This record gives sequence, structure tokens and C-alpha cells, in this order.
Amino acid sequence: MLGLYKHPLSDRGTIAPLIAGYLALLVMTFLLATNVIATRTFASRLQGVVDLGAIYAHERSLRVGQPKGLEYRDALAHYLANAPAAKAMAIEVMNLRISGAKSTLELCAVFEYPLAVGSGVICRSATAESFLL
Repeated sequence: MLGLYKHPLSDRGTIAPLIAGYLALLVMTFLLATNVIATRTFASRLQGVVDLGAIYAHERSLRVGQPKGLEYRDALAHYLANAPAAKAMAIEVMNLRISGAKSTLELCAVFEYPLAVGSGVICRSATAESFLL
């Protein structure tokens, strides 16, 4: 006759690897969320700098309703040197296209991740256009 099943007493497993895995996922999620929020905040600040820089330089360089390239660059350099938000950024690339009364400005800035090793480049563009009334 078969006897009753007896639970083995030698099974002494641990849940430490499971807890360590959950903690690692929690830490990685926190780091990822922090870096994503910081990147989006920096991109929004850069977009504001590009928008205001394009408007400022476009308005300062107008001659008979059309912006002039050299004056545009001088006005943009003045804006980037004096705007507090622009001073805090490491702007690496500046592309400028002027077509008639329309000017397009693209700026790229280096972004350092706050809780990770490394950096990235974020680019934003803005367009300004003048009209003769």
C-alpha cells in the first residue's frame, strides 16, 4: 500500500534573486523616467531659445521686408550671448536659410544626461517670415 505524501524538508529556496531583480527593474525605470523627463525639458527650452532667436534676429536684420544674412547672424550672435537660457546651453551647430522674406534657423545643442553616463545632441528649428503691408 502506498503511504501518504510527505513534504521534503530539505527544500530551502530563497527569494533573494527575485527581490534583486525587482529592485533592479525599479532602479532602471526610475533612471529612464528621469532621463526622458530631463531630455524633453531641455528640448522644450531649446525650442524656446530657437523661436525667440529667430524672431529677434529676423526683425533686427530686415531691410525693405527681407532679412539680410550678415546682419541676421550678428543679431543672432548678440541674442545667444545675452539670453540667460541660451548661455546655459552648449550650442554646437547653427544652420540658417534665408529665402526672400522667410528665414529658417536650426540650432543643435549638446545635452548631458543627469543620471546616466553620456550625452546627446538635440536639434530644433524655427521659421520667421515678414510681410509688407
